Amino acid sequence: MLDTASRLLVVRRRRGREVDRKEFALGALSVEALARSVAELRVDVLLCAAVSEPLRLALTRFGVRVEPHLCGEVEALLRAFCAGNCRRAQFRMPGCWDHQEPDGRACRAGPARRIPAHPSSQSL
Repeated sequence: MLDTASRLLVVRRRRGREVDRKEFALGALSVEALARSVAELRVDVLLCAAVSEPLRLALTRFGVRVEPHLCGEVEALLRAFCAGNCRRAQFRMPGCWDHQEPDGRACRAGPARRIPAHPSSQSL
Protein backbone atom coordinates (compact mmCIF):
# COMPACT_ATOMS: atom_id res chain seq x y z
CA MET A 1 0.00 0.00 0.00
CA LEU A 2 1.36 3.39 -0.98
CA ASP A 3 0.35 4.90 2.36
CA THR A 4 2.94 2.76 4.15
CA ALA A 5 5.53 2.31 1.38
CA SER A 6 9.16 2.92 2.26
CA ARG A 7 10.33 3.62 -1.31
CA LEU A 8 9.09 5.35 -4.44
CA LEU A 9 10.54 4.77 -7.90
CA VAL A 10 10.27 7.83 -10.17
CA VAL A 11 10.85 7.31 -13.88
CA ARG A 12 11.08 10.38 -16.09
CA ARG A 13 10.32 10.15 -19.77
CA ARG A 14 10.78 12.63 -22.55
CA ARG A 15 9.45 12.14 -26.06
CA GLY A 16 8.54 8.55 -25.32
CA ARG A 17 11.93 7.56 -23.90
CA GLU A 18 13.18 7.09 -20.39
CA VAL A 19 15.64 9.82 -19.47
CA ASP A 20 16.03 9.38 -15.72
CA ARG A 21 15.19 6.99 -12.91
CA LYS A 22 15.58 7.57 -9.19
CA GLU A 23 14.40 5.81 -6.08
CA PHE A 24 13.31 7.91 -3.13
CA ALA A 25 13.02 6.82 0.50
CA LEU A 26 9.69 7.67 2.08
CA GLY A 27 9.39 8.33 5.77
CA ALA A 28 6.32 8.17 7.94
CA LEU A 29 4.28 11.06 6.54
CA SER A 30 0.71 12.22 6.87
CA VAL A 31 -1.58 11.79 3.88
CA GLU A 32 -1.24 15.45 2.90
CA ALA A 33 2.55 15.48 3.36
CA LEU A 34 2.98 12.31 1.30
CA ALA A 35 0.77 13.64 -1.50
CA ARG A 36 2.65 16.95 -1.47
CA SER A 37 6.02 15.14 -1.55
CA VAL A 38 4.96 13.05 -4.55
CA ALA A 39 3.69 16.15 -6.35
CA GLU A 40 6.90 18.06 -5.57
CA LEU A 41 8.80 15.27 -7.36
CA ARG A 42 6.75 16.32 -10.43
CA VAL A 43 5.01 12.96 -10.71
CA ASP A 44 2.19 13.10 -13.26
CA VAL A 45 0.99 9.50 -13.02
CA LEU A 46 1.37 7.13 -10.09
CA LEU A 47 1.20 3.39 -10.74
CA CYS A 48 0.49 1.45 -7.56
CA ALA A 49 -1.04 -1.68 -6.14
CA ALA A 50 -3.06 -0.07 -3.38
CA VAL A 51 -3.70 3.41 -2.05
CA SER A 52 -6.16 4.59 0.58
CA GLU A 53 -9.04 6.76 -0.57
CA PRO A 54 -7.84 9.78 1.47
CA LEU A 55 -4.38 9.57 -0.14
CA ARG A 56 -5.83 9.04 -3.63
CA LEU A 57 -7.97 12.15 -3.19
CA ALA A 58 -5.03 14.18 -1.85
CA LEU A 59 -2.83 13.10 -4.77
CA THR A 60 -5.60 14.07 -7.19
CA ARG A 61 -5.87 17.51 -5.56
CA PHE A 62 -2.13 17.94 -6.17
CA GLY A 63 -2.55 17.00 -9.84
CA VAL A 64 -1.24 13.43 -9.67
CA ARG A 65 -3.28 10.87 -11.59
CA VAL A 66 -3.41 7.57 -9.69
CA GLU A 67 -3.54 4.24 -11.53
CA PRO A 68 -4.31 1.78 -8.70
CA HIS A 69 -4.72 -1.99 -8.49
CA LEU A 70 -1.62 -2.78 -10.52
CA CYS A 71 1.07 -5.33 -9.71
CA GLY A 72 3.81 -7.30 -11.40
CA GLU A 73 7.42 -7.00 -12.39
CA VAL A 74 8.38 -3.32 -12.52
CA GLU A 75 10.03 -3.30 -15.95
CA ALA A 76 7.17 -5.23 -17.57
CA LEU A 77 4.58 -2.94 -15.98
CA LEU A 78 6.44 0.18 -17.13
CA ARG A 79 6.63 -1.15 -20.69
CA ALA A 80 2.92 -2.00 -20.61
CA PHE A 81 2.03 1.44 -19.22
CA CYS A 82 4.03 3.19 -21.93
CA ALA A 83 2.28 1.08 -24.56
CA GLY A 84 -1.15 1.79 -23.05
CA ASN A 85 -1.58 -1.81 -21.91
CA CYS A 86 -1.17 -1.69 -18.13
CA ARG A 87 -4.75 -2.85 -17.53
CA ARG A 88 -4.07 -6.32 -18.93
CA ALA A 89 -4.92 -9.32 -16.76
CA GLN A 90 -1.30 -10.05 -15.83
CA PHE A 91 -1.01 -6.66 -14.08
CA ARG A 92 -4.30 -6.79 -12.17
CA MET A 93 -4.03 -6.80 -8.40
CA PRO A 94 -5.89 -9.94 -7.30
CA GLY A 95 -9.34 -9.23 -5.91
CA CYS A 96 -9.39 -5.57 -6.96
CA TRP A 97 -11.07 -5.75 -10.33
CA ASP A 98 -14.61 -6.87 -9.61
CA HIS A 99 -16.12 -3.68 -8.15
CA GLN A 100 -16.66 -0.03 -8.91
CA GLU A 101 -14.06 2.63 -8.25
CA PRO A 102 -15.16 5.48 -5.94
CA ASP A 103 -15.60 7.78 -8.94
CA GLY A 104 -17.98 5.28 -10.59
CA ARG A 105 -15.52 3.73 -13.04
CA ALA A 106 -15.55 -0.05 -13.27
CA CYS A 107 -12.37 -1.68 -12.01
CA ARG A 108 -12.48 -4.34 -14.66
CA ALA A 109 -9.86 -4.12 -17.36
CA GLY A 110 -11.32 -2.44 -20.37
CA PRO A 111 -9.84 -1.33 -23.65
CA ALA A 112 -6.32 -0.02 -23.30
CA ARG A 113 -6.17 3.73 -22.87
CA ARG A 114 -3.34 5.61 -24.47
CA ILE A 115 -1.82 8.10 -22.05
CA PRO A 116 -0.52 11.12 -23.95
CA ALA A 117 3.07 12.12 -23.30
CA HIS A 118 3.71 15.65 -22.20
CA PRO A 119 5.79 17.63 -24.69
CA SER A 120 8.58 18.19 -22.18
CA SER A 121 8.58 15.24 -19.82
CA GLN A 122 6.47 12.67 -18.09
CA SER A 123 6.99 11.05 -14.72
CA LEU A 124 5.61 7.67 -13.82
